[in-house]
Amino acid sequence: MVVDRTVPGVIYVVGLGPGSMDYLPLKAYRLLKAGMKVFFRTEKAVPPELLGEIAWQSFDHLYEEFSTFEEVYQEIVKKLLRESQNGALVYAVPGNPLVAERTVELLLQQHDVPVEVVTAPGALELALTSLKIDPAKDHYKVLDALTVKAWDFSKSMTNIIFQVYDRLIAGNLKILLMERYPDDYPVLVLRDLGLPGEKVEKVPLFELDRREFDHKVLVVVPKMREEIFSVEKLGEIMEVLRGEQGCPWDREQTHRSLLPYVLEEAYEVAEAIEEEDREKLKEELGDLLLQVVFHAQIAREEGKFTFKEVVEGICEKLIRRHPHVFAAVEVDDSDEVKINWEMIKQQEKGKKSVIEGVAKTLPALKKAQKVGEKAAKVGFDWEKAEEVFAKIEEELEELKASLKEGTSRQEEELGDLLFSVVNLARKLGVEAEEALNKTTFKFIKRFMKMEEMVKEKGQNLQDLTLSELDELWNKAKNH
Repeated sequence: MVVDRTVPGVIYVVGLGPGSMDYLPLKAYRLLKAGMKVFFRTEKAVPPELLGEIAWQSFDHLYEEFSTFEEVYQEIVKKLLRESQNGALVYAVPGNPLVAERTVELLLQQHDVPVEVVTAPGALELALTSLKIDPAKDHYKVLDALTVKAWDFSKSMTNIIFQVYDRLIAGNLKILLMERYPDDYPVLVLRDLGLPGEKVEKVPLFELDRREFDHKVLVVVPKMREEIFSVEKLGEIMEVLRGEQGCPWDREQTHRSLLPYVLEEAYEVAEAIEEEDREKLKEELGDLLLQVVFHAQIAREEGKFTFKEVVEGICEKLIRRHPHVFAAVEVDDSDEVKINWEMIKQQEKGKKSVIEGVAKTLPALKKAQKVGEKAAKVGFDWEKAEEVFAKIEEELEELKASLKEGTSRQEEELGDLLFSVVNLARKLGVEAEEALNKTTFKFIKRFMKMEEMVKEKGQNLQDLTLSELDELWNKAKNH
């Protein structure tokens, strides 16, 4: 092979394979023997017989001079670029230069010096062969132990993990894996692939860092038969969506921007319950749960709280507010349960008023009924539902008077009347919000029936008299 060594700035990156001459490509061998300067990232990965055939230098000493691998890699690239100004050179790295080789990645990112890469079978190819994985059929994922995050692991495919150089890295890897997999999940430790001492050892995950590790070791996490979805998985997906490589829309959201969606999803859950549609309810509950996880992830990023703390908080609250279940308190009926609940709640929050704690964003009818319920718990209430009628009549007369007077009190008087009607609903054991919704839907159904009947006659609603509309309305009521 003829190489023009007078051309400055050419860096030939060659792969050494697994460290055996049997796997060293012929082109790589010829470059190494061509008389150019040869640099090994590490002497440990070079076939021993090759060391005696050529003049070479290694960068092993840099691993002692710097505290992180990234600093080492950056320094290697700097030195190679400087050396390339004196002529073409060869830079040899373990395995396949294009797989999990940070220095080669950095060299290819710069554009000042030309780089030619000569590949060789690396640990990935050898691992696939050893595990009998067909890349065309079987799904696998390649990961770097130095940069991997818990959500990077895919349970639905085989995970092949490089850069497990020592027991410290293996220990950190084990902790990350145990966030996703059972403690005793079987993982594989592949050692000396392509060499005479090649070995594949199956170990339970919790023992992973109890083995010896070096640059010739990689870890494989076999795929589970199926992806296990859970609330934890949902949290991980949300974390990915909010991450640097995630979804632009998800990343832009805040607690306030998501507020309309929380309300919308809650209403859609209510609608599914009203319709008694169990499949729809399942879907809408999932959408509502997503909102909880979304807000928890934003709070986590802000350093405020985590989803785990949200779950812990509600668990503790349920236990604390049900002393008749989890402690020795005895109750006779559900009314006593409600009384105990409110007493405990007021003590916990140190409230100054019994009507504190009603959400400001509740629909008006729902909010009014909640306030009435809280006031009633301290005796501020009518004894019987019939007694509320007098208050309704009083408010109705005041509203009539405001209409006659033409005053600006009409809104206030109408509000008083509605509040009194809500109190009647509460005394009757009826949800005012639900009652009004049902009546509204009933109105919609009948009105649409009117439109249908008019359309059948080739007429328009707006062309009919009020008496004709009343007649149609009565007919619609009978359908």
